[in-house]
Amino acid sequence: MKKFIAGLLCTMLCATSVFAADPFVEVSGFEGDMEVMYSNGVIKKTTAPAVVLMVNGDAVGDADAIIKNGTTLVPLRFISERFGANVAWDSDTKTVVINNADTSIKCQIGDSAVIVNGERCETTNPAEIIDGRTYVPLRAISTAFGAEVGYVGDLAEDTRFVWVEQEKRVKVTQEDAGIIVEKRYFEDFLPSMQTTIFQLHGFDGVTKENHAEKFPFAGAVSCKVTADLGHYWYVKIFENGWVGALVDKETGSVYAAHAFSLVNFSVAEEGDYSGWGWTYQ
Repeated sequence: MKKFIAGLLCTMLCATSVFAADPFVEVSGFEGDMEVMYSNGVIKKTTAPAVVLMVNGDAVGDADAIIKNGTTLVPLRFISERFGANVAWDSDTKTVVINNADTSIKCQIGDSAVIVNGERCETTNPAEIIDGRTYVPLRAISTAFGAEVGYVGDLAEDTRFVWVEQEKRVKVTQEDAGIIVEKRYFEDFLPSMQTTIFQLHGFDGVTKENHAEKFPFAGAVSCKVTADLGHYWYVKIFENGWVGALVDKETGSVYAAHAFSLVNFSVAEEGDYSGWGWTYQ
């Protein structure tokens, strides 16, 4: 059984997917002025808190999502492109009509509800026109199209995550995610940091067992899932310190998450764990 479990974890650790998701994002800011950088080099300027939208595991930089009265609003174009929906605009009634397969949705500018297949569904914030673009409520439309939507606001002080997942394939449990991250941290990453830790702090042989003693500001090792980001489990590595990882629920791929200097929240590319080193700076 132990050999089977070890083999399973190895498979998860080495798993790759032809359609690998891309959660890379870096949120930085100073005195409320924020910048969000995406993997394609796009940088979006915003104000705190920054909103990071993840769709099917991808951090998307073309959504320009905003949160008003607790409702996430996205441009109408984003809905049509991401869901493959047909969009029509009735200028007389200022109503957006969105059709996808067997679902028909109507959003009237200023109306606090959306009409889904003839049924009225109330929302916290109505569709509205912002800077010349029509914005519609993300959750109401996404759920009408069968997708799940979630919100996580406590991973970083000035960063909020909104996620949309159209098809969940959960093969990695929360317990498995913690084991995978712990293995990556203490067997792959930490050995590479021992010389640096000794040079900076004079400590030799930092391990899982003595970490809380050596670095009380970070605390004991926990490696527990503390948030659900739709496509990912978020695993917090230490009880106190801000170091973690996103684990793909389907493949077990690990993406290091960390903060440093003016960076409020950062998710690295798969295999790049250098940001974890800020724990010891």
